[in-house]
Amino acid sequence: MIISCFSDEIDPSLDVQIKVIRELGLTHLEIRTMDDVNVMDLSLRQIREIRQRTDSEGLTITCVSSPVGKEYVSCTKQSISDKVKDACFRAHEFGCAYVRVFSFYPGDMNRTQALPYAVDHLRAMADQAGKEGIVLVMEGGEKTIGGHGSFSKRILDDVGSPFLRCAFDPAAFVSEGDDPVKDCLPLLKDYIEYVHIKDACYDDEERYVAGAGEGGIPVLLDALKDRQDLIISLEPHLSYAGRMRGFSGVEPFKRAHKALTNILNELGISYR
Repeated sequence: MIISCFSDEIDPSLDVQIKVIRELGLTHLEIRTMDDVNVMDLSLRQIREIRQRTDSEGLTITCVSSPVGKEYVSCTKQSISDKVKDACFRAHEFGCAYVRVFSFYPGDMNRTQALPYAVDHLRAMADQAGKEGIVLVMEGGEKTIGGHGSFSKRILDDVGSPFLRCAFDPAAFVSEGDDPVKDCLPLLKDYIEYVHIKDACYDDEERYVAGAGEGGIPVLLDALKDRQDLIISLEPHLSYAGRMRGFSGVEPFKRAHKALTNILNELGISYR
């Protein structure tokens, strides 16, 4: 498996991020924010400076962790297609194959009512990504239309595109009351392209290192152990978990990395 990370979980500064990534022996990262600027708001100059720096350090960017789809499903299809096109452009500049997206908020509708609109949007998004040669990885996301595993599967089934896949986030499913292993993994296993490593419990809003919560991360990773090129991305949220992003800090992030590698070692799963 390939360990990546939301590098802004470490620190806003790329210098600090690289120092810690190097210390931990990681070689992959994804971009969500940099110096507290969202990846979708970075200038072309900033993007190319980040790419030049990561290339010089021998680091690979795995994903543009965009907030596209973290908005009401009543938004226009054109506005979403434009955002996806922009996100794909950024992915090409960063040299990565993936863009993280969400499944929209239902707004005044319930999930069942909003589902066809989400499918319509995400089908158009996948079509746009396919033209750009980029794969969208959809995180269900707490309170989004795909927040439950069953709804994520319905979206992925109905869109039916190789350019829309699943970013499996066990903590997000726990937050919705699902059991990630029993309720979600059987439904979504064939769609999983990416995994977010953060853990949660049903009775609070805290986030935990892998294995310390009720997300079933050891079982999940064991079930996916044959996926040698699967990207598993540390997104611990140990200090703060907000609607648009989370944060851990240097030492909590190191603990999260240690917890993950301990699980992988115990399971005999090779990683890089």
